[in-house]
Amino acid sequence: MTKVQLDNFPIGLVVTTAEDHNVLHGNKDFYGLCQQKAESLSCLRSILTPASKIIVESFVMPLLLHEGHCREIQLTINTPSGDKIPVLVNAVMHSAEKDSIYWAISSAQKRDDLYQELINLRNDLEDKAERLKQLSETDELTKLLNRRAFVADARTMIKQAKRNNLSYSFMMLDIDHFKHINDQLGHFVGDKVIADVGALLKKYCRENDLTARIGGEEFAIFSTSSATDSGSQFAEKLLKVFSSEDIQGLNVTVSIGVATSFSDDFDTLYKTADRLLYQAKKNGRNQFCGHFCT
Repeated sequence: MTKVQLDNFPIGLVVTTAEDHNVLHGNKDFYGLCQQKAESLSCLRSILTPASKIIVESFVMPLLLHEGHCREIQLTINTPSGDKIPVLVNAVMHSAEKDSIYWAISSAQKRDDLYQELINLRNDLEDKAERLKQLSETDELTKLLNRRAFVADARTMIKQAKRNNLSYSFMMLDIDHFKHINDQLGHFVGDKVIADVGALLKKYCRENDLTARIGGEEFAIFSTSSATDSGSQFAEKLLKVFSSEDIQGLNVTVSIGVATSFSDDFDTLYKTADRLLYQAKKNGRNQFCGHFCT
């Protein structure tokens, strides 16, 4: 193929020797893509990156020798300015003497840019999906789990606890006399109190505990343990924490109901903890009532 014929092609074309990849002919698009002058480029291999050279030697050449052609291989070429240009390469071995190779080389920059855009778009969508998931599972005021997420996660933890023969505790906690705080100091202060209570629970709960605001001034904690009295011990600890903390300049106390079991389902445990919470408030508040469900 003559140089004039090569120049008529709308992509980069170059003919090299099969053994050393010395350039025999190249068209204007090829030299333009490489940002090289014909007299300064004697070997195709010289403009390939080290990784691309390995691909050519270990994959492209064996394929050309056995099958006579190689389709759509992406390589990278170096330019005199130091840029690295991704290129898409198709190669054909001379069918008769197999002493030369015809290379069709086109820029893959747009394809790479599009691929990167798709990756960025996918990552962006995944990030947004994760943020939406967090918003759908999080109480806005306290940043704890909301009721729906808490119930779903607690059901899963019960199944895991049963498989591992662990006890599990459902703790319901209610801020004492919260209505008085709202009525006397306003809902803004009330919201601050709820947020501060949530922060304290998050601070003192273990990493694997589920902590949630399940409505109004009511919170819930779900935990697993090998000790059947761990829920009650933690409730006592929380009562001491709240007794010693200054929340918005107020002496805020809480009442707690703790239900622990090895076998009860979520709904049964929930009802038991709720009943125990009511009993703690009935007994005078600022205390807990616990029960181990057999």
